[in-house]
Amino acid sequence: MGNTLDVREMAPKERHPMIFNTFKDLGSGEHFVLVNDHDPRPLLYQFQNEHDGEFDWWPLEQGPQAWRIMIVRRKEAGIDRTITEYLQTDHRRLDAIFERFQDAVQGQRWEDASSDFREFSLGLRRHIKVEEEILFPAFEEKTGMTESGPTFVMKMEHTEIKDLLDRITASTDAKDGGKATGGAREIFNILSDHNMKEEHILYPESDAFLTEAERAQVIKKAQTA
Repeated sequence: MGNTLDVREMAPKERHPMIFNTFKDLGSGEHFVLVNDHDPRPLLYQFQNEHDGEFDWWPLEQGPQAWRIMIVRRKEAGIDRTITEYLQTDHRRLDAIFERFQDAVQGQRWEDASSDFREFSLGLRRHIKVEEEILFPAFEEKTGMTESGPTFVMKMEHTEIKDLLDRITASTDAKDGGKATGGAREIFNILSDHNMKEEHILYPESDAFLTEAERAQVIKKAQTA
């Protein structure tokens, strides 16, 4: 279940109470999409302070006209979550958006396809940023593996992935079904192998090397990325 809460026409003093009441009414695993007229970063800090471990925060659009955030009540609340669980959750979320994009391309619904792929691209670029700027440095500091470890390989593949995101965006906006489909197939193949290596090697090793407090700090920083 998910609905949209657009607070752009609400008085500023009414927004946060309405948002937190909407979150309070969510069932386990449910979500709503917040639409705001500015970056709601102060709201995120308030969520982290009052509902640590109870929510997920996934940006869908980041201006300039609107900021859209999917706010989820986690099925299993708790501050002792793992890196593996947090980043796997984002993988599955992105997989669902990508499937919507593929369906839209197949049905030649180009406006939906462009919208869905922009949402996917934003989410995947943010995911990569979290890994490269937050998780990988923590992993490398603990293990000493930089030039020959798993993070080195992941960074190389990230470069290829980001190039593909640009190409698929351009072909989708141009309504080029052949190039959009071919690009989608290519990025699907890369991500299938890439995500498997992360979920079976890098993430579990990160959980093993980092303390519970360090894991919590990585996730909290990731939410603000």
